[in-house]
Amino acid sequence: MTREELLARMQAREDNFVERKSDGVKPQDIRKTASAFANTVEGREAILFIGVDNKPGAAAGVQNVEKLQGRVRDACQEDCYPPIKYTTEVLTIEGKDVLAVIIPPSNSKPHFTGPAFVRVGSESAKASPQQFEELILSRVDRCREILRYRNKGLISVWAIGCRLSDGLAEANPRYRERAECVVKNCTAHLVTLEQPATGRTYSLPLDRFEIGHDPEKNRPLLMMYPRK
Repeated sequence: MTREELLARMQAREDNFVERKSDGVKPQDIRKTASAFANTVEGREAILFIGVDNKPGAAAGVQNVEKLQGRVRDACQEDCYPPIKYTTEVLTIEGKDVLAVIIPPSNSKPHFTGPAFVRVGSESAKASPQQFEELILSRVDRCREILRYRNKGLISVWAIGCRLSDGLAEANPRYRERAECVVKNCTAHLVTLEQPATGRTYSLPLDRFEIGHDPEKNRPLLMMYPRK
């Protein structure tokens, strides 16, 4: 984004993509605005201008731009979870420094203004990125159920009308393939299975699976169907 584009955005009215704050902005307000932008914007960057009066285009400046950049880094990277990606640009206007915090659309939302915590033994620890993702996915019924099986031993997997190796549909709709697998992971899009007998690992679309029970072996069952 060029200096001219930033100046034009700074002088525009506040909206979904622009907000202005004074030099005395509190860290919690930086976190709040940054997370709101990261959770909302699509298609183009949002910008938080620090050191600008409420009147559009009136630069008040900041006293210590280096120190302010450190506060922004802490707010976006340390105090938001997952960390928010951003870039900064210092605009010098009539001898006054204004800091533009540029926040692109995020592929890691939702972002929260603080970490999630989980128990690790006798301690409460900050959730890792993987644990955080699992906490979010636990709200999705199918993901939550499949994640319960992860690394808990063999489950039955039936590919019905398609091949387990690649998920491609078979010409014969009555085709059946059975396997014994271990659930390695489940995300909002993919189920990852490992077949110990062959050493192969499969990553297949979550929406292709239904959850059941294998009565013969008295264990969980995943049934995979061709793409509709």
